[in-house]
Amino acid sequence: MPRATREESNHKRHRSHRSRSPRREDDSHRHKRRSRSPAKPVELPYNAKPLSRRQYDEYRPMFQSYLDIQKQIQLDDLDEREAKGRWKSFVSRWNHGELARSWYDPSMLKSAQETVQSYRRESPSYAPRDGDESEEEFGPAPPNLARHSGHGPTIPKLDDLAYRNELQEEDRARGQSDYMDGLRYSRKVDRKVQNERLEELVPRADPGSRERQLEKKRETTSTLQSFRDAKESGDVDVPESDLMGDDGIDNYKKKKREQERQKNEREIRREEIARAREAERHERLAERREKESKTMEFLKQIAKERFG
Repeated sequence: MPRATREESNHKRHRSHRSRSPRREDDSHRHKRRSRSPAKPVELPYNAKPLSRRQYDEYRPMFQSYLDIQKQIQLDDLDEREAKGRWKSFVSRWNHGELARSWYDPSMLKSAQETVQSYRRESPSYAPRDGDESEEEFGPAPPNLARHSGHGPTIPKLDDLAYRNELQEEDRARGQSDYMDGLRYSRKVDRKVQNERLEELVPRADPGSRERQLEKKRETTSTLQSFRDAKESGDVDVPESDLMGDDGIDNYKKKKREQERQKNEREIRREEIARAREAERHERLAERREKESKTMEFLKQIAKERFG
């Protein structure tokens, strides 16, 4: 290859390398950014407008209905942090058009607001006040009426049974303590009376005297001799009170009856607890059915307003 041709090609390569300046690269990037078109806004059904997180109070009734129908969640049961998180997700899905078409209907928000107002008026705690009357004239609020008020006895709940059992245990412990105190006192009085009678029958020597010491020695020798004789003969006459207790067979029968009574009480308690649990299960089931019924009525009302 001729020398002139090589120099010419090197000169062209050098010029092309110099032409790539940072200024031109910035211009090319700037041109690319300008060429990108802005994101096209999402067209929401019913020409609905995008929501903002600050519209929580306005759209709270519909948001509450959305959680109840779509998620089976009660908004009042959520804490503030979880409620804000779910509201943020709801706003995002709304603005992206990801919700069902019926939620964008303007009548949906109006129906939800009217439904919430009607529930507040029907609740027992709702009581309109006159502006002219003073709050001091009102007494304490009356207790809320039971949802299913009826006549006749009701099945006690587990809390009622636990409270009843605590009272019974306290009464039983108090009665047992009084019984033991009375028994100790009666035994003490009985021993005192017996000692007085023995002293009347066989006068004892003065305490601490030599005659009294000899009496104690004779009593000890007599007791040891009786045990020695019984051991040599092969049988020992043991009183029935030592075998069966202080009161013998009567005390054994009494303890047996007490065990049977406690066994019956345990069985009765188990039956009461089972009935209480069953009643609570039926109550939860009734509340769930009532909630589903209200949801269906709400949906029917929306469908009636929309389709006639």
